[in-house]
Amino acid sequence: METSTQAPVVIVGGGPVGFGLAIDLATRGIRSVVVERHATPQPIPKGQNLTQRTMEHFHVWGAEDALRAARTIPRDYGIGGITTYGTLLSGISHDWLQRELVRPFYAADNERLPQYATEAVLRQRAAELGAIETLIGWTCTAVRQDASGAETDIVDAAGRKRTLRSDFVVGCDGSRSLVREQAGLTQTRSDHDRLMVLLVFRSTELHQLLERYPGKSFFNVLHPALDGYWKFFGRVDLGSTWFFHAPVPADTTRDNFDFARFLHEAAGAKFDISFDHIGFWDLRFAVADNYRAGRLFIAGDAAHSHPPYGGYGVNSGFEDAVNLSWKLAATLQGWAGP
Repeated sequence: METSTQAPVVIVGGGPVGFGLAIDLATRGIRSVVVERHATPQPIPKGQNLTQRTMEHFHVWGAEDALRAARTIPRDYGIGGITTYGTLLSGISHDWLQRELVRPFYAADNERLPQYATEAVLRQRAAELGAIETLIGWTCTAVRQDASGAETDIVDAAGRKRTLRSDFVVGCDGSRSLVREQAGLTQTRSDHDRLMVLLVFRSTELHQLLERYPGKSFFNVLHPALDGYWKFFGRVDLGSTWFFHAPVPADTTRDNFDFARFLHEAAGAKFDISFDHIGFWDLRFAVADNYRAGRLFIAGDAAHSHPPYGGYGVNSGFEDAVNLSWKLAATLQGWAGP
């Protein structure tokens, strides 16, 4: 097994938070190594809403123009939404998410695109910065620390093993974080009694049905039987691809439920459907009781996971990255204490 000192900071997980942290460190003159097991970003349309504050970070990182060029919906659609009662086509609706009202208070407009598109922009920006080494296709298997530093064991698909030596390790490795687990950082969970489904599907007819709501990208369906929960449609692009979240019975599987009928009932009309993805998630929050154990840190979903509504996870994760970046830089540059 090869052991080497690669950089002051090793980042486990090359999602948006991991690469955001690496890029921000690079702007401060701090080298890092990003370890990411996936060869390409995973094509699930989550984390689509990027706030004005997040876009201010992208401006500083030199990636704002590339990110805006990667959007999948025309700019005039914005990120506004409609709430309807009963079904999408009931005619009883209310505008919401009028984020243009806070525009004067920020230096950048918000943005909307799937997380995998955001990740692709961040990967490209990281590749342009000499302070960042990216190890794609490598998986972290263990982390540990001692008085003088930390070590990260990694392995690739061919079984090759390496150990990276660094001053600090940051786990940006998601809600099932290995770094969090091995650092001994516990979580407090707020469990709910609802199983949620995530459907990604294609439909041109649904786009045509919803032309009555011009410029809108999100559609919530409220109904008394939902007990305050909602059925949530969102555009991935204009004219074809959609995602949908809703509560389903606890015993629901991919094979025992009629998802097409479920979508038709929520819309109030039949339309063509071709499924790309059927997945499930638990409606809950999980927050780590501490974000640090000595030289080991966690950020993003590893530190706090949220229901996938509104992009809370990705935007708060970017705030983690920027907040942690300047503190790590201050420590490594010798002008800040622990």
